[in-house]
Amino acid sequence: MIDRLPNYYSKSKTVKDFYNVVQTILDKVSEDISDEDKRLFITTTDSFLLHEKDVGLSEITADNETKRARVIARLQGNNLLTKSELEQLILMYDRTGCIITEDYKNYTVAVKFSGRKGVPYNFEQIKSAVDEVKPAHLQVNYEFQSNTWSEVQKKLGTWGNAKIFTWGGVKDYDGRTWLYVENNEVYLRENGANAYVVFKDNKPYAHLL
Repeated sequence: MIDRLPNYYSKSKTVKDFYNVVQTILDKVSEDISDEDKRLFITTTDSFLLHEKDVGLSEITADNETKRARVIARLQGNNLLTKSELEQLILMYDRTGCIITEDYKNYTVAVKFSGRKGVPYNFEQIKSAVDEVKPAHLQVNYEFQSNTWSEVQKKLGTWGNAKIFTWGGVKDYDGRTWLYVENNEVYLRENGANAYVVFKDNKPYAHLL
């Protein structure tokens, strides 16, 4: 800014100090405006409350990508009619991919999570999103690939770490790091988590919050 003033002002310390303060304020205002601009768009926002209200969704406790996918799904409208549209909807929530099999005679669709083992951590949000857009007469069934004890042992590094899971926890484990610990049993859970995975000597442990 001071560069636009007559040259004799540039020699004044008072004028320089004043314009430095003004420039700092303007930079901060510009930064704040930029952040607000990002919040206006669902693809860049980190604040979802107003976007959820705009499309008639209630607030949920979930990670940002789940919230984003949920709003985008509502914006795209109701009554998904094609297999590819359903695949794209689920892909917004879970990027590992799925296989969809249609049974026209019985008005059912089978969704198999083919790119992962276990249940997606945000499966309830996926199911709700599909229920919101599918035709009322259509039934959607979900299929999951279960882990084995040896697969979870391999993921967690040691057999001792695998044994802390119940069988239900083992078969549903999807590799996330947020955990829920109760009665010395460990479950994978993001919502309501009370522990997280930490590594000591390259071995994972549940660290309580």
